[in-house]
Amino acid sequence: MTRIRANCPDCGDVELTPDEILIQVAHDDTELVGDGSQYRFVCPDCAGTVTKPADDRIVQLLITGGVALQVAEPSVDARPPHPEAPPAGAPLTADDLLDLHLLLESDDWFGILTGPRR
Repeated sequence: MTRIRANCPDCGDVELTPDEILIQVAHDDTELVGDGSQYRFVCPDCAGTVTKPADDRIVQLLITGGVALQVAEPSVDARPPHPEAPPAGAPLTADDLLDLHLLLESDDWFGILTGPRR
Protein backbone atom coordinates (compact mmCIF):
# COMPACT_ATOMS: atom_id res chain seq x y z
CA MET A 1 0.00 0.00 0.00
CA THR A 2 1.19 3.51 -0.80
CA ARG A 3 2.25 5.56 2.22
CA ILE A 4 2.39 9.35 2.01
CA ARG A 5 4.40 11.45 4.42
CA ALA A 6 2.84 14.72 5.53
CA ASN A 7 3.57 17.20 8.27
CA CYS A 8 1.27 17.97 11.21
CA PRO A 9 2.13 21.33 12.83
CA ASP A 10 1.73 19.76 16.29
CA CYS A 11 3.14 16.24 15.79
CA GLY A 12 5.67 16.62 12.96
CA ASP A 13 5.98 14.06 10.15
CA VAL A 14 3.20 11.46 9.96
CA GLU A 15 2.50 8.70 7.44
CA LEU A 16 -0.89 8.45 5.75
CA THR A 17 -2.62 6.31 3.17
CA PRO A 18 -4.14 7.94 0.06
CA ASP A 19 -7.64 7.36 1.53
CA GLU A 20 -6.76 9.57 4.51
CA ILE A 21 -6.03 12.65 2.38
CA LEU A 22 -8.36 14.83 0.32
CA ILE A 23 -7.21 17.31 -2.32
CA GLN A 24 -9.49 20.24 -3.06
CA VAL A 25 -8.50 22.06 -6.23
CA ALA A 26 -9.73 25.58 -6.89
CA HIS A 27 -9.24 26.71 -10.45
CA ASP A 28 -10.06 29.64 -12.63
CA ASP A 29 -10.09 30.21 -16.38
CA THR A 30 -6.32 30.73 -16.66
CA GLU A 31 -4.86 27.88 -14.61
CA LEU A 32 -5.70 24.31 -13.63
CA VAL A 33 -4.52 24.60 -10.03
CA GLY A 34 -5.32 28.06 -8.72
CA ASP A 35 -4.95 29.92 -5.47
CA GLY A 36 -7.08 28.36 -2.77
CA SER A 37 -6.18 24.79 -3.70
CA GLN A 38 -5.44 22.72 -0.63
CA TYR A 39 -5.10 19.25 0.77
CA ARG A 40 -6.29 18.12 4.15
CA PHE A 41 -6.03 15.16 6.47
CA VAL A 42 -6.75 14.14 10.04
CA CYS A 43 -3.51 13.59 11.94
CA PRO A 44 -3.30 9.96 13.08
CA ASP A 45 -1.47 11.01 16.27
CA CYS A 46 -3.43 14.01 17.62
CA ALA A 47 -6.69 13.65 15.59
CA GLY A 48 -6.45 17.31 14.55
CA THR A 49 -7.52 18.35 11.06
CA VAL A 50 -4.57 19.71 9.09
CA THR A 51 -5.10 21.86 6.00
CA LYS A 52 -2.19 22.86 3.77
CA PRO A 53 -1.99 24.87 0.53
CA ALA A 54 -1.40 22.82 -2.61
CA ASP A 55 0.35 24.08 -5.71
CA ASP A 56 0.47 22.24 -9.04
CA ARG A 57 3.46 20.10 -8.02
CA ILE A 58 1.84 18.97 -4.73
CA VAL A 59 -1.45 18.17 -6.50
CA GLN A 60 0.35 16.07 -9.14
CA LEU A 61 2.33 14.15 -6.49
CA LEU A 62 -0.75 13.39 -4.40
CA ILE A 63 -2.86 12.34 -7.40
CA THR A 64 -0.05 10.07 -8.58
CA GLY A 65 -0.07 8.51 -5.09
CA GLY A 66 -3.79 7.73 -5.41
CA VAL A 67 -5.32 10.58 -3.39
CA ALA A 68 -8.93 11.52 -4.22
CA LEU A 69 -9.45 14.83 -5.99
CA GLN A 70 -12.31 17.25 -5.36
CA VAL A 71 -12.71 20.16 -7.76
CA ALA A 72 -14.08 23.28 -6.11
CA GLU A 73 -16.22 25.62 -8.13
CA PRO A 74 -15.03 29.23 -8.03
CA SER A 75 -17.01 31.16 -5.47
CA VAL A 76 -17.42 34.79 -4.63
CA ASP A 77 -17.67 34.10 -0.88
CA ALA A 78 -14.66 32.03 0.23
CA ARG A 79 -15.31 32.43 3.96
CA PRO A 80 -15.59 29.28 6.09
CA PRO A 81 -19.11 28.07 6.87
CA HIS A 82 -20.89 29.73 9.77
CA PRO A 83 -21.08 27.54 12.92
CA GLU A 84 -24.88 27.86 12.98
CA ALA A 85 -25.09 26.53 9.41
CA PRO A 86 -22.45 23.77 9.24
CA PRO A 87 -21.99 21.70 6.10
CA ALA A 88 -24.27 18.69 5.91
CA GLY A 89 -23.09 15.39 7.32
CA ALA A 90 -24.59 11.98 7.77
CA PRO A 91 -28.25 12.11 8.83
CA LEU A 92 -28.96 11.72 12.55
CA THR A 93 -30.53 8.34 13.26
CA ALA A 94 -32.72 7.20 16.16
CA ASP A 95 -29.73 5.21 17.48
CA ASP A 96 -27.56 8.34 17.39
CA LEU A 97 -30.18 10.25 19.36
CA LEU A 98 -30.45 7.46 21.95
CA ASP A 99 -26.64 7.32 22.29
CA LEU A 100 -26.53 11.09 22.84
CA HIS A 101 -29.30 10.87 25.44
CA LEU A 102 -27.46 8.14 27.35
CA LEU A 103 -24.20 10.07 27.11
CA LEU A 104 -25.76 13.23 28.53
CA GLU A 105 -26.95 11.26 31.57
CA SER A 106 -23.35 10.53 32.57
CA ASP A 107 -21.44 12.91 34.85
CA ASP A 108 -18.45 13.26 32.47
CA TRP A 109 -20.32 13.77 29.18
CA PHE A 110 -18.39 16.93 28.31
CA GLY A 111 -15.00 15.26 28.85
CA ILE A 112 -16.08 12.31 26.75
CA LEU A 113 -17.20 14.54 23.87
CA THR A 114 -14.07 16.72 23.92
CA GLY A 115 -11.56 13.93 24.67
CA PRO A 116 -9.55 11.89 22.19
CA ARG A 117 -11.52 9.89 19.67
CA ARG A 118 -11.74 6.16 20.09
